[in-house]
Amino acid sequence: MPDSLIALGANLGDRRQTLDSAIAMLRETPGVVDLQVSPYHGTTPIGGPDGQPEFLNAAARFFTHQSVEEVHARLIEIEQNHGRVRIERWGARRLDLDLLLFDQQRIDTASLEVPHPRMTFRRFVMEPAVEVAADMRHPICQRTLGELLEHWNAADPVVRIVASDDAAVEALIEQVRQTTDFPILRDDPTTASQESSLLVFWQTPESICSLRRPHGPYLPIPSADVEAAATEITAAIAAMRST
Repeated sequence: MPDSLIALGANLGDRRQTLDSAIAMLRETPGVVDLQVSPYHGTTPIGGPDGQPEFLNAAARFFTHQSVEEVHARLIEIEQNHGRVRIERWGARRLDLDLLLFDQQRIDTASLEVPHPRMTFRRFVMEPAVEVAADMRHPICQRTLGELLEHWNAADPVVRIVASDDAAVEALIEQVRQTTDFPILRDDPTTASQESSLLVFWQTPESICSLRRPHGPYLPIPSADVEAAATEITAAIAAMRST
């Protein structure tokens, strides 16, 4: 029976009541058993418009007879039941439910990517997740979530960017440095792996990805747009720092 992990968040209305209601609906879902829920965490909004209220975040772990597609559809149904409308990326929302892990499966479709590609560097995701799923193994990093969080807290405070285009990556680094004082470096995938707080794969060929498999927090960015990539990295740095 697949071992599943989700993240929950809300920053509009009665946040605690919303999370309680969403968890109750998940608990009543046929085929969902052994549901464990982390304590709720108040966190600062990341990456969206200014003036948003504080989020309340949590994680939930459960076993299920359902397929990954059925679990994903159920999460969307619960969001919609609570008035979730997807209008603005990183904007305020009544309820956000993200499927983080589904056993050791790796899924990449137009509507779903598992493991969640931004889970490993988001403190507001990882800290609640470790409270209920420290022993769950990330299928890409091949570390437990507890080990990932320990790695993150002990690693050098630096972002390393893996990319094949030298000129473009220098432009990206310069763009990011205009918005943050966090150290940003070009990674050399041909040398021994160097530990870092975040490893960014920007337009990276599969051959390089295989050579430089992440063992800690990572961020894949397929977009060629330098400004868009810089926005992603700046938001990721804020998510690493946020509590």
